[in-house]
Amino acid sequence: MSQLSPATADYVLSAKAGIESLEYIDDLLREYLLFRGFTSTLQAFESDLEQDRDQGFHADKIVDELLSMARELRVDSLQEYWKYLSFRFFSHLSPKYQRTTKMFEKRLLRLFLVSAAKAGRRHDIRTFMGRHGTELGQQSDWIPWLGLEYIDQPHERPEFEAYFADEWAASLRAALADFMQTVFPAMAVPRILLFDKDRREREALQRKLHIFEEHMRGETKITAHEVGDGSGPVGLVEDHIGPAVVSPRLLPALSTSGRPAELDHTTEPVHTSEPDRAAVHVVPTDEPSSVLRISQEDIFLEHNAGISMAKFSASGELIASYDDESVLRVWAPDPSSTQPKLKNELDFAVTAMAWDRRHTHLLYLYDESGFIHTLNTKSNLLGRHPVFDRRHPWLQCMLPSAASSTLLTVCSAKPESSSDVAVLLWDAAASRTVASRRLPASPDAHGVCAALNHNATLAALAYSSGHIRLIDARSLETVATINTAQRDVCAVELSRDEDSLVVVTESGALTRWSLRKSHELLAESSLDIGASALPDSRLDCDRVAFTPDRDCIVVAPRDQCFIFNIDSASLSDCTRRHKDLISVIDVAADRMLSASEDGTVRVAQYRKV
Repeated sequence: MSQLSPATADYVLSAKAGIESLEYIDDLLREYLLFRGFTSTLQAFESDLEQDRDQGFHADKIVDELLSMARELRVDSLQEYWKYLSFRFFSHLSPKYQRTTKMFEKRLLRLFLVSAAKAGRRHDIRTFMGRHGTELGQQSDWIPWLGLEYIDQPHERPEFEAYFADEWAASLRAALADFMQTVFPAMAVPRILLFDKDRREREALQRKLHIFEEHMRGETKITAHEVGDGSGPVGLVEDHIGPAVVSPRLLPALSTSGRPAELDHTTEPVHTSEPDRAAVHVVPTDEPSSVLRISQEDIFLEHNAGISMAKFSASGELIASYDDESVLRVWAPDPSSTQPKLKNELDFAVTAMAWDRRHTHLLYLYDESGFIHTLNTKSNLLGRHPVFDRRHPWLQCMLPSAASSTLLTVCSAKPESSSDVAVLLWDAAASRTVASRRLPASPDAHGVCAALNHNATLAALAYSSGHIRLIDARSLETVATINTAQRDVCAVELSRDEDSLVVVTESGALTRWSLRKSHELLAESSLDIGASALPDSRLDCDRVAFTPDRDCIVVAPRDQCFIFNIDSASLSDCTRRHKDLISVIDVAADRMLSASEDGTVRVAQYRKV
């Protein structure tokens, strides 16, 4: 699909914002008519609103009305309403959408026929075919439907079986709602509808200016929202990472012994000898390390149970959080945001969550049965797609691609062991698995974490046993392996220049490894998280996060987040303490979140000094 010009894109966004302000403008009109004493005009206005066939431009309401007409066998009303929508809305669309509108009309008529067959109303089918059978019979895909009234068990026939499934009706509703969401912004809206948009933009700019002034003064401000004080219960690796870039901060004092690991294109693990760590240390340079300071912290109580997952959207504007009672919330930490706020009580258990990096309104949920659910946060519609691997049912991690709407999932054969894993590449746009590969590793691994480079061509899989496997993220073939000889690895990330890997252990050990010489240890240090003094102050993959520029790492060993500079392992800043242990953290461009077992979420804004 071709991209919109900046002017067109700006108009579409303005039109959408205007439609979202419709109720506010209606209230202004009521107030104005009362002020002027135009009571008869007001009565006419209210009467027209009650008979509003546009449903206030709410796509869900229009779709529900169409589906209700089809299921209640009101086919004449259905066709008349669709004709009205076509004239009112669809005629303003590009000609390339004509085929789409015809497709939805066909599906709604088939929903009517299926509903009539389920209800045993054969005379309704006969009447409909008597009126439209000759016209429909000119289309080959309608020919089997002409004899629907004469079939006793149509749901058992292969040509009708899919239409009688509940999933087909659900997918029709989701697709039709998404389509209607694209229709309204294409309309020419009156200028009065843009009034509220301009007002909200001015208020948002004033708030941002106030926050900026506070940042310049270096103030740290703690505020609470909703809860008072916040208390409460293939090829070489070089083919993927580009030309060599030497970081001036980390220079090896002495090259380590040993040869680079050979390329491994087999499915068996490669065991390499332990590198000589005594010969490696960090050489200080004159370049200052990045230091992050927390400038503001906000506390939110969005859940009544412990939070197990929480993630920023790609833009950082929204947060998706999921708790132990299977409640999923999507919300914005910025009080001036106009983004939707959703709450869904799910009937399935979520084991992983990821935002689409390109389509920022799409959220992917992986359930314990091996299905990926796609949540459209604009329409609050949920789709379901199977990606289950029977031999590897236990999900270890799920990563979204920044280059396309694809997900990389790593699953294991046993929940307590990741010695046998399968890597799958799932295309969200096509709703299918495009590649899969089994990748055995060391038998003593009990977990695996992963990282993707910026264009999703290289993936690093780090096993808890210390083995790292580099794979081509498109073909899933192994391109190299590294044996760090470390234990309890819990996080891995590529450096900013994608020339090395940063590996973190549960005890806070931090090492950096070259991607060009698979044996070379570039630097090692230790994060002061108190693991030796407090045995339960250990890390896991949910409580380790890297800043987008890869200069700093955020860890949460207990009830508090700490920001460390990666190069120097020095502490930059820390957040206030939660009332309970932190369960998950995440980092966006200028803010970070920590979710606790008491149901609170702390969002801290940070800046580089």
